Amino acid sequence: MLYKISLKNCTEEVLISEETYKFITENPIYASKRLNESLRFHSNGYAFFQKNHPQKDGSYENETLYLHKIIAEHFLDAPESVEHKYVMFKNGNKLDCRLENICWATRSEITRNTKKHHSKSGFRGVYREGEKYRATLYNKLERIDLGFFESAEDAALAYNEKSQEIFGRTKSLNKVDGNAIITDPVLPT
Repeated sequence: MLYKISLKNCTEEVLISEETYKFITENPIYASKRLNESLRFHSNGYAFFQKNHPQKDGSYENETLYLHKIIAEHFLDAPESVEHKYVMFKNGNKLDCRLENICWATRSEITRNTKKHHSKSGFRGVYREGEKYRATLYNKLERIDLGFFESAEDAALAYNEKSQEIFGRTKSLNKVDGNAIITDPVLPT
């Protein structure tokens, strides 16, 4: 069964699985906070709980709980890794906290499975240098230079080819004249 929980500060709703709803309503800690009634929409798109607790000295101690982190920590086995793991939303919707939509991932896996980039060329991994365009990508903090190209589109296609060779099809592939239509991105399990 799917549960939709209304967020206090907007008209959005967060989706959760039946077992996670049962957990947050029956767990003594989360039930005492009335977590399921107190979730709000964070400016970064997450569902979260926040409360300020007054201290004896007049200051406040802030408590912030992110729903997706609570669910992942209690229901998903964290893989053995020296790298820090984050919670990734497989479909990109940060308000879809169903168990089948979240997984543990490294920062680079999360970045690789987003369409957002900051390149002024309009393509991920493509940067203008003089009159040419350089294609570059990273694998485990190692920079891989793919060379210089006459156009940003050619550099973007080179980026796509190397990225698919190393990582498979991900959401981060550049869309160049229909040459990188993403249908089945590879997501961590």
